[in-house]
Amino acid sequence: MKKVRIGIVGVGKIAVEWAHIPQYNQVENCEITAICDIDEKKLREVGDMLGIPENRRFVDYKELIACEDVDAVDIATWNSVHCEIAMEAVRAGKTFSIEKPVGMNYKEVKELYDFANEKNVESFVCLSWRYRQYPRYLRYLVKNGKLGKLYHVYIRCIKDSGLWEGRKREWRFDRSRAGSGVLCDLGSHMIDTVRFLGEEFKEVSANWGIFITERPSEETGEIVPVDTDDWSNINGVLESGASCTIQLSRCATTIPDLIQFELYGEKGKLLYTYLAGEQSLEFVDAKDKKSEMLTPPDEFAAIQSKSFVDLVDGIEDEYTAKLYHGLECQAVIDAARISCEERRIVTIDEIKNV
Repeated sequence: MKKVRIGIVGVGKIAVEWAHIPQYNQVENCEITAICDIDEKKLREVGDMLGIPENRRFVDYKELIACEDVDAVDIATWNSVHCEIAMEAVRAGKTFSIEKPVGMNYKEVKELYDFANEKNVESFVCLSWRYRQYPRYLRYLVKNGKLGKLYHVYIRCIKDSGLWEGRKREWRFDRSRAGSGVLCDLGSHMIDTVRFLGEEFKEVSANWGIFITERPSEETGEIVPVDTDDWSNINGVLESGASCTIQLSRCATTIPDLIQFELYGEKGKLLYTYLAGEQSLEFVDAKDKKSEMLTPPDEFAAIQSKSFVDLVDGIEDEYTAKLYHGLECQAVIDAARISCEERRIVTIDEIKNV
């Protein structure tokens, strides 16, 4: 069996510990053949861990993309360089996976989207909740009329990660590299989940704030200002007429990781809860108010990195997130950001028509 050869640009925690590499290790028909990072210490440590030869450990992403031993490119850097790296992958004609949010604003993501379409290069976006068993089953239930007409969507994505003792001013706390804080970092997943359930945003109003205003510099340890949001709330009106509220925070003092999707429709309520690894899905009938706990069948299980490898092999399904989905998500992020900055309602059409 011929294996897809993956080159990874950016070997920080998201690639090494939290998602990419651990998932590729579960996929039989792929292998990691090259890595790239501007941090030479990380490059050496991860290269040694993976057994990557010295001549396939790159500091310059262009050299990795040009490498003949790389079939597809996985981009796991900070947000501000996502699009420029992806543009290079398109020039080389190589399918790429890109972390979310795709870019810093709608304009640059649209340019990437148009260029990839022009060159007929496939793309994959790491909108990770699409590849989780419970949300996929939730989508199935909604699409098949479990709730009937949808009235309200309430989403909470809150955690204590901004309060970790000694956490430094990494790129997520630097607006020039991140774009925004939880609004784009956590919000991109939650916004996409709404779209994944079959809804589209019409307009949003949002606000945000910073609790931890200073952190030690990664380079010097000196205390420096933080300029990305620790919390954000988004209120949206969906094209269907349903309302949507998304609560985001990395300063939820006693909660390590909580995600909830609470959906109200004419037939009842669906409530999905993820709390520190434990999951549940409850349906409450609107007529008799009886509660039923639901368990997703095995057929809804998936691995994000396998979906990317499948895409490289020409296989995709209704769940696959591509650049189009990242672009639509970026439009909502931009609308929410402008709403925070200008304190007004912003329509999605306003973003797309600039």
